Amino acid sequence: MGNFTWSYSGLSLFKQCPRKFHRTKILKNIKEEAQDHLIYGKEVHKAAEEYGRDGTEIPERYKFIQPFVDTLMNTAGDKHYELKMALTVDLEPCGFFDPEAWWRGIADFIAIDGKTALLVDYKTGKSTRYADTKQLEILSLALFKHFPEVKTVKGGLMFVVVGKLIESKFYKEREEDYWESWDKDISLLNLCFESGTWNPKSNFSCYRFCPVTDCELNGRG
Repeated sequence: MGNFTWSYSGLSLFKQCPRKFHRTKILKNIKEEAQDHLIYGKEVHKAAEEYGRDGTEIPERYKFIQPFVDTLMNTAGDKHYELKMALTVDLEPCGFFDPEAWWRGIADFIAIDGKTALLVDYKTGKSTRYADTKQLEILSLALFKHFPEVKTVKGGLMFVVVGKLIESKFYKEREEDYWESWDKDISLLNLCFESGTWNPKSNFSCYRFCPVTDCELNGRG
């Protein structure tokens, strides 16, 4: 593997369009405008973290999330809020900001109870239609490394706006199988870094949302 750092969201963007990923995340010579739904999501996450960890009152606008966070706070185990985790290219745990960090991710909520962990990621979307538990999978793989006593992860995507939980389970004994599912995309990302070639890929954002306006596929250029 090459000398680069990736995350679930970064890899998702790369899969959407390698050029957009390169310009906005690597070269950083183009900045995306802050979108309302992303700002809203960050504010909800912050409210949940500060309420769960510090007991800070949730702003009135986001009070609807309190029952969900209360449920998590009442679960058994050692609790962690917005836990930063990182892995080296050799899949060893390391500090989030360590120079050898190869993968980075942040878990919204984790409760470690013996050999079992509860892992929850908050979602503020109004539909579960495109729910992707692969995010839970990669966080679980990191969790197994940072908390070696954990053998099973009970994961959940908690859609706080619509009140739905998409559940998934992950087992330490199947680590190698899980990693295999990431190999193809990571290899493609590595190839782009090695070759310096970041070809554009036509996608839904090309004509309305993509900030890379000098791209030949961009309808706004």
